[in-house]
This record gives sequence, C-alpha cells and structure tokens, in this order.
Amino acid sequence: MAGTDAGGTVTTAVAAVFVLPLLAVSTVLLLLGGVATSDTRPDTTCGAGGTGVTVAGIALDAVQMGHAQTIADVAAARGLPPYATTVALATAWQESRLRMLANDGSSPKLTAQQAAVTATSLTYPHDGLGSDHDSVNTFQQRWIADWGTVAQLMDPVYAAEAFYTRLVDVPNWETIPLTRAAQAVQVSAYGDAYARWEPLARQLTAMLWPASQAAAADPAGAVDGVCPALSVPDGAWARPSAGILTSGFGPRWGSQHAGVDLAGLRNSPVYAAAAGTVLTAACTSAYCDRDGNLGLGGYGNLVELDHGAGVTTRYAHLSGYTLTPGQQVTAGALLGFQGSTGNSTGVHLHFEVRLDGAPVDPMPWLADRGVDLAVQAGAGA
Repeated sequence: MAGTDAGGTVTTAVAAVFVLPLLAVSTVLLLLGGVATSDTRPDTTCGAGGTGVTVAGIALDAVQMGHAQTIADVAAARGLPPYATTVALATAWQESRLRMLANDGSSPKLTAQQAAVTATSLTYPHDGLGSDHDSVNTFQQRWIADWGTVAQLMDPVYAAEAFYTRLVDVPNWETIPLTRAAQAVQVSAYGDAYARWEPLARQLTAMLWPASQAAAADPAGAVDGVCPALSVPDGAWARPSAGILTSGFGPRWGSQHAGVDLAGLRNSPVYAAAAGTVLTAACTSAYCDRDGNLGLGGYGNLVELDHGAGVTTRYAHLSGYTLTPGQQVTAGALLGFQGSTGNSTGVHLHFEVRLDGAPVDPMPWLADRGVDLAVQAGAGA
C-alpha cells in the first residue's frame, strides 16, 4: 500500500470484475468476452502486453502482462533507465499481483465519507477487489495520502506516472537496493517484501523493455500485433471489439456522433469488421503519445479501411495500430489496441461505418450482417 505504514499486499478478491461508468465524451469501460458473428468469438485473453507467459517460475496472464507493459512503457516514455521499471514491477507485484484493484471502501479505518469516495473506484475498469484502507490500483496508491483522485489512480498510466514521480525524488534511487527504493516510495508495513520479487521484475523488464523503447522512439507509430486474428468466414462481418456499447449513433451534446463507442480495457484488441484495404493508419491529432482530452481535435490514432462499393469503416482513439496504409486485411484481422488518444476522455473504441463518405448507424448495418452490438460480448447471445 502506498503512503501508509500500516498496510501491505492486498489480495485479489474478485478476478476480472469490470464496472461501467459513463464519463464525458465517449466513456468507457468493460466486460470482456466476445461475439463477433453467431459462431465466432474473439480471443480476449490477449492485449498489447502479450498473451501470457511464465517468468521466474511464475505464470502471468495477459491482463498482468498488459499492466506490466504499461509500467515499462511509461518509464521509457519518461526517459528513465530500465531499473526504474524493475523497481516498479517488483512493487506492483507485491502490492496487487499486477492487477488493477478497485476498493469497496469496507475498511473500518475509513470514515463514512472516505469509504464512499473510495468505493467510487468500483465505477472504473478493474480486475480485482481490495479493501486495504483507501488503497487502489496496481500499486495500491491512496487518494487520502495525496497520490491523486480516485479517477486518476484508476488509470494505469497515471498510476505508473505517480510511482515514477516519487521514485526519482528518492536520493540515489538508481544505486540503492531495490527493496529500499520501493519502500521509500510506498512506505509500507512490509517494506522488506519487495526484494522477494526482484528476479521476476528483472526478467520482466528484460522482456518488455525493447518494445517500450521502440514505442518511446515512435509513440504514434505502428506496434507489434501480438493478438491472434479472429476466425471469420469469407465475406462475413465481425464485431470490432469485445467490449460493451456505451454510446450510440446520432445527436449528442449539440453535434452529430458519427459512430458508436465500445467500452474496453486499455490495450484490449481491436479487429477489422470486414475484409478490406487500409486507407489510413496514423495519428490524426496534434499528439498520440499520451491520452487526449476534450480540447484536442482529431481521432487520435486512427485506422480506416476501404471495403469496396463505397463502404469504409473507422477505428479511432487507438493506443497503437498494427497496420500500414495499402495493406490488405481479412475480416477479424488485428488492427490495433483500444486507447484514449485524440478527442477522448476515456479508453474506448469509436467505430464508424461510412457509405460514400457519409456516416451511417453501425448498429443496424452490422445487425443486417449478423453482428449485434447491443448484446454484451460473451453473454451467450
């Protein structure tokens, strides 16, 4: 737990729990599963971090690897050495087993008001539940201890940024033992426990660091595709994301929402809805190396496909994409990963269908082709 002397590791009480809030522009969050067509289910056990691996004798799943990759990416983007990632990964493993933990506010050490604020973490994407004081996220950071707001702390990128901001202020952090560096940041009752995970953290850093350096060097560029494509019959259409529909097509806040928003975890896979040719795979905003906001124009990282007969599809706000313009893709091909780049306030996929350049409602369009976006992916429909 970060910022207290009376905590330690918070165990995962509920695995793979995700609750949906509605934030502002295209808000988002998720329950993964997957119905692409009536007989095709997307593989949601992968993400930008990988498909799971065993490191130092410990099995990590894709969710854990995704969080680990995010932690490494943030360090590389800040220009920090690999050792910073090693310290952070050992800390996150000790505190949460690399899970984004929400907190139900049930700790008796909280006042009623503090408990209510802490429990708002349940309205953000999470893959487990903790109840240690007001601690949340992979690092078990505390909003009461001035680590940030609950909303900020439930963002994996912000959590890593907050950890590194405090780490670099520790005197001689690059040369002192890992467990001392971690404890100086976390102020945990179990400060010596971090040393146990140093072999795991060092091996993980070695695995993840090359990709993180590449992303830092070209933050808006294409990323390696590590998720398998969907198995989609020739000529069929597929669900572009395994997430939940959070915003529909039509008028919204005084303007036209030209597509639909599908909730998903950061770096969850995005797939081609149909076979086609890549028209665009690029950053369409002023920057795409970090999350956008309402004041930023553009789609962020955007992939656009041409399906012929005047039909195109757009996949926006991606954290990264795996394709290049001119490339031919099949239905269900991996296009990239969900993010929040461009004019966005939360991690999601903005998906459009256009006919002769004019946007049409993706809901009936896909429904006519066997894909029901209104049905929660994995719900058995």
